[in-house]
Amino acid sequence: MTQGERIKEARKYLGLTLEKFGEKLGVGKTAISKLEKGERNLTDQMVKSICREFSISEEWLRTGSGNMRIPIEDEAAAAVSDLVEKSNPLYDVIKGIMVAYQKLDGPSREVIDQFILDAVSQRGRPQKAPEPAAPDLSDLSIDEKVELYRQELEREKKVAGESQALQENA
Repeated sequence: MTQGERIKEARKYLGLTLEKFGEKLGVGKTAISKLEKGERNLTDQMVKSICREFSISEEWLRTGSGNMRIPIEDEAAAAVSDLVEKSNPLYDVIKGIMVAYQKLDGPSREVIDQFILDAVSQRGRPQKAPEPAAPDLSDLSIDEKVELYRQELEREKKVAGESQALQENA
């Protein structure tokens, strides 16, 4: 199997069209099509981009040996490695954060650690929608107002129950 055929296999495995695959790599669908057909040479930069963007094993893409996908542990290590490369525009910022963190005492580090853990755990939770404006109830009968109030209480009870269940599962 050629490199181009492996690119096509990876793209199909990921369920992406030529256009979507190319879009994630910053090239057009024609460029991807030519790579897949072997009409265009695969550059080192494109190999690295495909592997980084889609968690594809560089060894598999180049030679066909090994697994197509990078194991999650290797993927995390690659992400960290990319962050600390000097070519990363945030390199100096990341380095500064790491140096400052190393200078902190134990309790200060614990505060930072907890802040980061809390921030990461909040990322996966849905954000609460803003409360809608209060409706005009002046034209409603007392029975209609009571029914609306009952519905509101039921919604609050349901939300409180969901919140309690989340806290028990955490």
